[in-house]
Amino acid sequence: MGRQAKRTRILANPNAASTITVKAFVDSKGYSYFMVQGWKKDGKWQRKQYKDRTAAETFAAMKRVEVENKGRAQRMVLSPLTDGQHEEALQCFDRLGETYSLTEAITFFLKHHRPPEFTVRLADALKLYLDIRERDGLRPLTILALKGSLSAFVKSQDNPWTHEVAAQGVEAFLRSLESRDSEGKATRKTWNNYRTNLHAFFEWCSTPDKSTNRPFLFENPVTAVRVFSARQVREGQDDAPATTTPADVMRIFSTLMRWRGGALVRYFAYTYFAGIRPVEMLRFAPREAQLVNLKTRTITIPANVSKTKHERKVTITDNLAAWLEYAPATVAKPQHERKANSSDYHAARLKQPTAIIPTNFRNMKGMARAHFKLSHDETRHSFISYHVALHRSLGDAALQAGNSETIIRRHYLNLHPKEDGSEFFRIVPDTKRRRAVLAPEKEANPAPHLVAV
Repeated sequence: MGRQAKRTRILANPNAASTITVKAFVDSKGYSYFMVQGWKKDGKWQRKQYKDRTAAETFAAMKRVEVENKGRAQRMVLSPLTDGQHEEALQCFDRLGETYSLTEAITFFLKHHRPPEFTVRLADALKLYLDIRERDGLRPLTILALKGSLSAFVKSQDNPWTHEVAAQGVEAFLRSLESRDSEGKATRKTWNNYRTNLHAFFEWCSTPDKSTNRPFLFENPVTAVRVFSARQVREGQDDAPATTTPADVMRIFSTLMRWRGGALVRYFAYTYFAGIRPVEMLRFAPREAQLVNLKTRTITIPANVSKTKHERKVTITDNLAAWLEYAPATVAKPQHERKANSSDYHAARLKQPTAIIPTNFRNMKGMARAHFKLSHDETRHSFISYHVALHRSLGDAALQAGNSETIIRRHYLNLHPKEDGSEFFRIVPDTKRRRAVLAPEKEANPAPHLVAV
C-alpha cells in the first residue's frame, strides 16, 4: 500500500484583502463541498468544511471581520446603527466591564438625569413644598424642623436640579449627620427622622400636579436608601432616659423662685410635675385657663395640643397644685428687663406673654437649661419615672404621659425606688423662705377595724 501524498494548503491570492479563502472541492464519490481556511488558532492553521457555499461564505466573512478587529468575537447581525454608533456602543461595553450591564446604566441615567417637562432647582422646589405644607395646617414648629433638615440637604448637594438628585447623594448626606454634641455620628433615630422628611419631600416632587408644574422628577431617590428598624433604633439609644434627682429638682426650683421674679416657675412646674412636653407647652399656654381644672384636679391635653394628636388627661398632684397656687397667674415684667425682642419666635407665636410663656421666654429658658445642664425632655422623663416608682402602675403612667405601656415598661420601669418617687411628688414651695422644700409625708390610712354583727 502506497504512502498517502501530503496535502498542499491552497494559499490566498497575495493581492487579496484577506488571507481567509473559500475553495470548492469534489470528493471521491463526486459530491462537492466548500473549504474555508486561512486563520490560526493557538498557532495552528484552521479550516472548516461546508456543504453549502452560502454558509461557507457567511462564515468566511465573519472570520475576516474578526481578524480585522484583532480577534474580537463578532456576530453578523443586521442593525440600523451606523458605524459610529456601533463603535460608541463597543466603547460603552468596554467601560462598563462586568460591573453593570448597558441596560442598568441607561436605566440609572434616565431615572436621575432625564429632565422632566419643567425643571427646577432643589431650593426653589423646597420653598414651594414648605409653603404648601404650611397652608395644609402643619404646625409652625414642624415647619421649622422641616425647613432645617431639608435646607441642610440642599446645601450639602450644592442646590442641584431636582431631577439630578440620586440615592447616593441622599445616603452620603445621612452618613454625614453628627450628634448633638458634634462628637460622633448621629443616632439611628436621627437618620430615620431625616430620611422620613426627605422621602416625603421627594414623593411630593414626583407627584403630578398642574398648579406647580410637577413632576419635578420621575422617581423618589430616597426609596433606595436604607431605613433602620425599631429594634435597631433601640439598640443605638442610651440605656436609660436622663432624669433629675429629687435633691436637684429642689435646687432648681429654689433658684427659679428667686430668679427674674419667678418667671419660669409655672413653666417648669408643668413640665416636671405634669410631664407636659416642651413643644406642647407653647400650644397649652394660651389656653391654660380653659384646660386646667383645679376643682377636679385634672389637666386636659386635647388632640390639637398633644404631640401624638391624641387627647389625654393628667392628674394634678398636691405638690403641683401648690406650685400653681404659688406662681403668679400673670408675671410682671422686671424693671431691669429690656423691651421684648421682636425676633423672638415664641413671643410672636403667642402674640402676647402669658403666665407660662413670659416675655423673652426663649432666652430665659435657654439660660436656665444651660445653667442646670438639663438634657432634652429630662423634665418629662423625671415625671414618668418617678410616677412609676411611686404608684407602680404602668397603665396609669401611660395614660397620663400619652405613651403606650410597652414604652413605659421598656424605658421607665425600676429606674428609681419608691422613696425617691415619694420625695419627688412632695416638693413644694416655701413662700416665706422662697425656696423648695419637702412637704411632710402623709400617713397611710389605717385599716378599719372589723366589727362583728
